[in-house]
Amino acid sequence: MKRLLTAAVAVPPLLLLILRAPAWAFLALVLVVALSGFWELSMMMKKSGQALLPAGYVATALLVVAFFVSEVSFADASLVTLLLLGASTVFTERPGVKGFAVSTMSIFAAFYVGALGGSLVALRAIGPHPAGRRWVIFLLAVVMVGDAGAFYVGRSLGRHPLAPNLSPKKTVEGLFGGLAASVLTACALQALWFPAVPLATAAGLGLMLSSLGVVGDLFESFLKRSVGIKDTSSLIPGHGGVLDRIDSVLFAAPALLLCLRFMGRIG
Repeated sequence: MKRLLTAAVAVPPLLLLILRAPAWAFLALVLVVALSGFWELSMMMKKSGQALLPAGYVATALLVVAFFVSEVSFADASLVTLLLLGASTVFTERPGVKGFAVSTMSIFAAFYVGALGGSLVALRAIGPHPAGRRWVIFLLAVVMVGDAGAFYVGRSLGRHPLAPNLSPKKTVEGLFGGLAASVLTACALQALWFPAVPLATAAGLGLMLSSLGVVGDLFESFLKRSVGIKDTSSLIPGHGGVLDRIDSVLFAAPALLLCLRFMGRIG
């Protein structure tokens, strides 16, 4: 019940922000989410007696902003991120396995939440207006409905574990239920918002995004199980942490952005 109440409170403002708010407000939201994700990864690292470099917060923000400021390319931001975190390692860490882990994990964490999350900013900027905003809704709807479909089908019909070492409750039956729900959602939104996109293409996008969403979910489960925790934090009542809610989107968002670029729907 707490999960439903949280969703009921959070979803309407999120839709309003995506569809009506100025671009800088959406950027601010993505920044908050990305920085919260970096903080959660830092807390996870502390479970193993280590911590991420504080400079990683700056690097994460830089990677997100690079998708917003046209004068700064992602390649530029990536180079600065590596230089920043490399220099921070030199001046704060001692040589050894711990220092090596802190450095490499800080780089990974910044790109994981900053680069993958920042792709949402680029997705929303797709023109002409309001195409980008609709593509963000398309992404979130396909992933969220697929997740719900997988949950309910898996709970009622699930018999065969999908990845027992990572997520014991996920089943093969749930996977197919989620894929079907995502494809239907994608086709419905194609009819509503994207009539120029072939129906088969929309269905293919739905299938791809749902599949990558599952991979993103399992990847985050891998990270959590590696340090022996259930949720990344308790920031969201009934849902765990920020990363617990966006793990699927982190893998699906950049894939949709790349597909749209390949399809020539943005410059």
